[in-house]
Amino acid sequence: MPRIPNGNEEDAVKNSSTTNLNGIGEHDRQKNAYQMKDLHAPGNSRGQKKPFLRVLDQGGVPVAAKEIVLGSSTWIPEAPDALVTFITGNVHFDQWRRDDFRSALQGGFIKLINSLNLAIFDDGMHYGLSKVLGDVVREEEMLKKITTTKGGRPPLIGIVNLNRLRDQDYPDDMIRPDDASSIFTIESEHAVKLPLDPNHSHHVFLPNQSYREAGLTRVALEKAIQEELSIRASTDASEAGKRVIPMVAFLFQGELDDLERVKAYCEQGIPVVVMEGCGGLGDVLSAAISDSAEMDGNRLRSSIDQKLHKTFPTLKNSEYGSVDTINLVLDILTLSHGDRHALLLSVVNCRLIDTFASLNSAVLKSAINSSSARASPELFASFLMLAVKCNKPDVATSMLLARPPWCNMELPVQAFEMALILPGREKFVDFYLLQQFPVRKYLSHLKLLKLFREAKDRQFFPEHVWEGILRYSLTQPIQPEFIVADLNKLISKLTGIRDYIDVYELSASAFGENTSVDVSTAERKAMNALLVFAALFNRPNLVKVLIKYSSEPLLQALFAESLYHGLYRNVSHFAMSEVLQFTCNQFAQIATDLLDKAVTVSPIRGHGILTRRFPDFNNKTPLEIAYDTNNKQFVAHTNVQSWLDQYYFNFVKVKGAWDNLKLFLSAIFIFPMYIWLSFPRLRKVPPVPSRDDIPSQDGVFRPKSAQDAEKILAKVQRIQAGEQAADRSTEVVPRPPFMEMLRAVWAAPAVRFYTWHMFYWMFLILICVDIMLPPCRFIGVDIAVFVLTISMWCEIVLRTVYDMQRFRRVHWVERSYDLISQTVFNILFFLYRIAPYRYDHPFAGRVILAFGIVYYCYRVWGWFYYMDKTIGPLIRVTVQMFRLDLSRWIVLIAPFLISTSLIFMGVINPDWPATGDDWRHAFYRGIFNLFGAFNNELEYTPACENPGTKVSPNSYLPSAPNGNRWIHKNRTGLADGQPDYRCWSGDYNNYNCATISFWSYFFVIQYYVFLKLGMGNMLTAFYVTRNIAAARQGPAVWKYHRCRIILDYATRTSLPPPFYALGYIYKMIRYCMKPKGSKGSHLSSGVATTGGNDSGDSFTYWKGLALEYFRGKEMQENMANMPRQQLDMLTGIQDDLTVLSKKLAAADRKILDVEESTKQTGVFMQDTAGHVMHKKQATLAEIAQPWPHKLARTSLYPGTTVARTFIPNDKVDWKEPLDDYRPEQFDGKSAKDKIAGSADDRPRSRKNSDISRKDSALNLQHVGGYNRADSRISDAVPLPSWITTSDKVPVDYSVNEYGLPLNPFGRTGLQGRGSLQRLGPNHKVFFAITNRQGDGFRFIVHQVPPKNISLLPQSVVGNEETEYGVACLILDAFLFDSNSLSGRDQDFSDIRSLQSMYDAVEKQVKGRLSSIIENFDRKPISLREVYRGYCDSPLNTDNAWLEVVVFQLSLPAFGIDRFTSYKWRVYSSDAGLPDFDAAIVRQLATEYSL
Repeated sequence: MPRIPNGNEEDAVKNSSTTNLNGIGEHDRQKNAYQMKDLHAPGNSRGQKKPFLRVLDQGGVPVAAKEIVLGSSTWIPEAPDALVTFITGNVHFDQWRRDDFRSALQGGFIKLINSLNLAIFDDGMHYGLSKVLGDVVREEEMLKKITTTKGGRPPLIGIVNLNRLRDQDYPDDMIRPDDASSIFTIESEHAVKLPLDPNHSHHVFLPNQSYREAGLTRVALEKAIQEELSIRASTDASEAGKRVIPMVAFLFQGELDDLERVKAYCEQGIPVVVMEGCGGLGDVLSAAISDSAEMDGNRLRSSIDQKLHKTFPTLKNSEYGSVDTINLVLDILTLSHGDRHALLLSVVNCRLIDTFASLNSAVLKSAINSSSARASPELFASFLMLAVKCNKPDVATSMLLARPPWCNMELPVQAFEMALILPGREKFVDFYLLQQFPVRKYLSHLKLLKLFREAKDRQFFPEHVWEGILRYSLTQPIQPEFIVADLNKLISKLTGIRDYIDVYELSASAFGENTSVDVSTAERKAMNALLVFAALFNRPNLVKVLIKYSSEPLLQALFAESLYHGLYRNVSHFAMSEVLQFTCNQFAQIATDLLDKAVTVSPIRGHGILTRRFPDFNNKTPLEIAYDTNNKQFVAHTNVQSWLDQYYFNFVKVKGAWDNLKLFLSAIFIFPMYIWLSFPRLRKVPPVPSRDDIPSQDGVFRPKSAQDAEKILAKVQRIQAGEQAADRSTEVVPRPPFMEMLRAVWAAPAVRFYTWHMFYWMFLILICVDIMLPPCRFIGVDIAVFVLTISMWCEIVLRTVYDMQRFRRVHWVERSYDLISQTVFNILFFLYRIAPYRYDHPFAGRVILAFGIVYYCYRVWGWFYYMDKTIGPLIRVTVQMFRLDLSRWIVLIAPFLISTSLIFMGVINPDWPATGDDWRHAFYRGIFNLFGAFNNELEYTPACENPGTKVSPNSYLPSAPNGNRWIHKNRTGLADGQPDYRCWSGDYNNYNCATISFWSYFFVIQYYVFLKLGMGNMLTAFYVTRNIAAARQGPAVWKYHRCRIILDYATRTSLPPPFYALGYIYKMIRYCMKPKGSKGSHLSSGVATTGGNDSGDSFTYWKGLALEYFRGKEMQENMANMPRQQLDMLTGIQDDLTVLSKKLAAADRKILDVEESTKQTGVFMQDTAGHVMHKKQATLAEIAQPWPHKLARTSLYPGTTVARTFIPNDKVDWKEPLDDYRPEQFDGKSAKDKIAGSADDRPRSRKNSDISRKDSALNLQHVGGYNRADSRISDAVPLPSWITTSDKVPVDYSVNEYGLPLNPFGRTGLQGRGSLQRLGPNHKVFFAITNRQGDGFRFIVHQVPPKNISLLPQSVVGNEETEYGVACLILDAFLFDSNSLSGRDQDFSDIRSLQSMYDAVEKQVKGRLSSIIENFDRKPISLREVYRGYCDSPLNTDNAWLEVVVFQLSLPAFGIDRFTSYKWRVYSSDAGLPDFDAAIVRQLATEYSL
């Protein structure tokens, strides 16, 4: 349909008002919006305008589909992942009684539309499932608007049948149907008019059709929309039509007329998901699908019939409707298995509430099952994308990745990208990496930017990283500069590792332009970048998958731990910080487990990796990375500590005990190292063999010359003789050179530690002596102290700069404390102890020196005591107590301390003057009472009891009789000018005297009780709790700090104090002169090695180690989930047992039927054996019409797999009642039907058979209409019967209530026409041509191709033919050797008696044989009728049977050419002939012998 521009839309409609483009009217083509009332609030005058289309007829479907997909205002703007349509019906929709199931269904729909981009089709009515869908879509749209979530509402298109639409909901330009009641089928009395659902985005109105026809039109429209969307979704013209957007139909309840729509979906190859347990048609189809695997045809039909009658009781009133419905169900079952690779019908059990949560799984499985026959890479990519979006790795693995032909296809890149974008898709990434997906070819800087921009978990990274750490606004988009510059800055801030991601190398490897980097390095760098992405989005499971397939799993685990360590330290949200810390500990445990496993499997590799430097991590070793990130768990590992013990001595072995002392003395005195030390690391390493010495690729060493071969043979002989063991036992290893040994000893961290320790104690002795000396006489000692403190300050400064250059972690809090403390001390010490005016303040200089002594003595704990294995953990616990517990205790006791200190002054000494000394006294009392009580606080003092001190009551009065006035004095004894009437609080005029009262005792006692019994015990409880907690963590913390000290001394200079500053200056000069690429942190030379772990051996080893470790973890998790899995398994077993019990019950019924059938078969076999035994004595009539007939009841029907219903001998007669006799109906193609192109082979009811209902009524109006020829009956109407009574009176066969003839010889177990030509009697002529030759009896047989089966000449009687004319045609074919009865232009239609037949035969024979046989005119010929009547045949059914007539023609003897198909055969046996043919010949031969 041509598109109309928006500006000229109205004019175009006016100009085309008389045009109808394939069924879309004038108003439809412009997609008008009609005014629809608010269905939820009828009083609301405001309305909604919704676009709609109206399809006028079936021809308008393609154009409507194009308008929906490609129109100017397309209804489906984006290519959906799948199309979902719902078959619900509006008549038999039953409400669920349980609200939880209804809520689960809504939740399943919400999960479905959120996991996939869908276009949804339904009935569009405000009723039933359509209403539920509309409500779900509306609520989700409102939720996305509230939460500002991206993504609009999915297209929810209602395809409305106008005949079921409520009148007031019709658009104004649509014509209402005059009589809507005529469209309904059996359920018309229940049909109601329904309103439109207001929550649908679009509506399509179908023409005024019946419900069934409207459903078929809807199927055609949906299929056309699917094709148009598939074409539109193709990327270019070369791929046009390759991408197929899958469509899945859900059958939820449903009506009878929905069967036609289900069949139409199956014919179009659209899978249908039957929701079992919801009622309606869905339960009928699900039961039929289940029973089709267990039951045969008859039982299946009976089961479907029972289920239909139970679900739709109105079918009981319509036998024809029941038969049609059963046949339609069987057609659907046949279509659903039309291809052995495709399965179009699937069932989901809605009786379990958990089923609704996996509707997306049903969509995915149905789409894959229906497309297996047309598998293609495009479909594989589409289905794998669906599996990723639905997060169904089990479905993807079982149905795509592990099943042919899908498993042989290349994995699509877009699915891997989608698995990274969507959270929780780690299993898909795991599978891709397991298949060695080249990440380096995918991940460029643009792809990495896309991942950061489009990742769906938009909570952690935007809120905590983008805004919280980087300080960007949430509305600010992620720019390319973030990947180029900010990402490395963020990594450096979190981990301390600089320039971790090389954007240029990443993109160059992805585009195939990086030739300077090998494949393994490029793959490793791409995996590193993905790990950063996963960690910044807080996807620990994805990080674990990347570690699992990394070539450096131990390093990646440590790096992940450092990332999460930095995140939780920088995230301000407390709950999220705890989660991140827990994740950080998980990766620390992973790194520890990997190291432990590596050491267990290969100790050399496990210990060797600790000293290996890795360029990706600023040339740091794993131990340094763990140390920098405060990974105490890894550092405290036994293997790491064992390595640190060796590293502490620089891998120099010390003989005997006292190893620290021996190593230190060897460094000082040199000569003891020849006695106590050995240097295994300094031994000569054997040279690397040359290329010629390396074995060939086949593993065989081939010497280059005869001399090499002789040497090898001699070596083999020595090994065999044991000489090599003797050589090894006497082998002497030479010592390394002296300078190398000396350098190794002084490079040991233990030697540096004890050297510095000894120097520090000498410094402490010097500074302690300095404070004891007079300040005026020993200026040299002050200068020595100042020089040493300045050297220590310079050492700290230079070490800090050196650590920063080497990218090592610097503990800035501790380092700043040392720098600031020493800087302040040095400055003040110089000013007050060394400067020229220092003696002006001698006491101040001594106080400054005292502070220095306190600082340097206290720092002994942190600098030296940590190394002791006994004292170190205790010091760590004590520090924790002081830093954490004591501070908390002071906070708790502060209110008691402040209040009680002031109470003491206000109650015990109430009259103390406010001169400031009262505050000092209060502070003094409160603080010192913490350590000891003043037991004389309320003690009796004689001086305060003197009469002059004790205050009397009258002294307060200004006009006392004795005139002795009290005068307020200050501390100097002078009057302070206070008035006489001042209120004095105490009992004494001396404020130093304590006022003793009840309240004094009360407040003092409560203070001591709270302090001593309460707060004192609380501090003890704090310490005990800390000690208990430290008992678990203390050793690990101490080991970490011990490692810190060892690594610190390992990087220090080997020069002894105070000359080590020169060593740092020398190191920094060498560092600045090195090339840029070789700079980085490393351990001491000779210990650490360069990280050449890209070798094949290391790569395979570590990758295999990680795979084995994570598989073991998965097994442990599976074992932990084993109880739940067992519970699920038991539930499944219970369900299976329920199904099995049903199957066993059905099997029991089958066994009973088989037993009964076996009994009847035994009787039948006995009868058959008896028949075989005496068939030679039986007459032709006995063979042709036995009672009861036998061949007509044999199963299977000839040439088919159709089985008859078993009929006992006593139930063959129609007069005998047989309950529930519903045999299968079969109407196959007869030869004439195939020529005439009549009905197909499928089972048909009476209305689809050869005789219409009108003909049946006509036949019933005329008694015996089937038994007599009638001109008003078509040629297909059967002929009268040849069966006669003993008096030669023709028998009239019966007709049932449907007008179908009944076999006069009884039931056969099969209804219909079978393979016969017509219903009723089917006539056939047998022509026996015989003669006499001597004493023998001969007869003609016809050898029928292609197998040359020998038969008597025979033929069926067609329409308007007589048996006599057909016999003449048979004779004509014999005389002229023809396989066809119409080979010659002969007309025998006027022959209607035996006499006229004789005349015609005589004429034929004489005309043909007179030239062959001499005197033929004189030789007699004879013709007679041998038999006429019923023939027992396997082709017979209840409604069609075979009747035959046998003629005998006796001719004179004559010869026949051997090349003809007709042969003379001498009667000696009836072998080789069918039973009936043999019976004819036997009877004729018997009569001849008589």
